[in-house]
Amino acid sequence: MIQELADAFSLKDLKSIASFPEEMKAFKQTIQVVEECDRTRLKLQADIAENVNLVKQLVVKAEDVRLVGNMEHMKRIYAQLYELNLELIGEYKKRARNHAELVRNLKTVNSMIQKAARLRTGRYKTQVVQECRKAIKSNNIHALVDIFRSGQASN
Repeated sequence: MIQELADAFSLKDLKSIASFPEEMKAFKQTIQVVEECDRTRLKLQADIAENVNLVKQLVVKAEDVRLVGNMEHMKRIYAQLYELNLELIGEYKKRARNHAELVRNLKTVNSMIQKAARLRTGRYKTQVVQECRKAIKSNNIHALVDIFRSGQASN
């Protein structure tokens, strides 16, 4: 609608101030979910890295035991490897679900940025997108809310 009004009045640049409390409340919740997904992603990466190192150690240990000829101990090590492999598969599934949720919520964030940009035209529209990118890089959620409202971050 704003874009159409700007076209109708031949406005190249149009600045606006908008307030959508319910949208902002939902947006803040989405940002919290994104932050939680990111924390979960980091934790899962650390867990997976730890398990991969353990797998490497067990494979070397199993080979050493095999060379010595202790087949009973080797079977126990390979049973541990099997359990660890199942655990890694479970961790991977958790990571995949977390990633899917993160992507879904990041799409929501992007959609909100596009909505905020569409409330302006010309250089102000471009400015909103640029300011949002800066705020996201610096993890400044309050600045994002200000940008959505007024088109620029408050100092």
